[in-house]
Amino acid sequence: MRYSLYINQPVAIDLGLENTTEAIIFDYLIIAPTWAEPIIIENQVYYWVARQKICDEHPLLDLKTDTVYRYLKRLGEKGLITYIKQGKKDCISITKAGKKYVSKAMSENNPSAISEKNPNNLGELSELGRKKIRHINIPPYTPTNDSLSKRADFLKSQNSFINYMRGTYKNKVIGTSIDQYTQNRLEISVTEKGLLYDKIGNETFQGTRALEIWEKLYEYALKGELPILNQNQKETA
Repeated sequence: MRYSLYINQPVAIDLGLENTTEAIIFDYLIIAPTWAEPIIIENQVYYWVARQKICDEHPLLDLKTDTVYRYLKRLGEKGLITYIKQGKKDCISITKAGKKYVSKAMSENNPSAISEKNPNNLGELSELGRKKIRHINIPPYTPTNDSLSKRADFLKSQNSFINYMRGTYKNKVIGTSIDQYTQNRLEISVTEKGLLYDKIGNETFQGTRALEIWEKLYEYALKGELPILNQNQKETA
């Protein structure tokens, strides 16, 4: 279940979203790369957004799977997502128009989003009893002039980076952090299904929290400061 629901109301209205439920569902689809299984269709990356999962993550909306289907169709008709079926799987990708919501929503209405003014609030949430990840500890690394960040195709976008990490670093420790409540050490990794999780506590990170972690990891990778990538480069050289 999602603990916090965010809507960037002005942008949602500009994009033609008609009600709160539609906006919340679209907000969840925006971060599909953090929770949904990627599906390659005609050389394009889509995400399998299971209707039942969308229902389960939003119990207050009292959704039914056929209701979710209608919203997916409607969002497709509005040009915010590309919606196709592969067998029984509902698959989507966010269109250029739909991505306008990402750039504004993460900076304006999401208090836990990362910004240049407060780069250390990675994963920080207000609900009591939940783990806080203020930063990810990355071992020291000095990038070279021929750094990986300048050469790797998978670093051209955050989505391509996430897809690469999900496929390449399953069950490998990408970085570490500290639980701000218990002071326990966390080891951030990727499950077999491509979800971020703590290897020590076996806790899965999803939703906005996972997106924030991916953003911070991508930031490190672009700077050439993600040692696991550079180690892999040495091993495959």
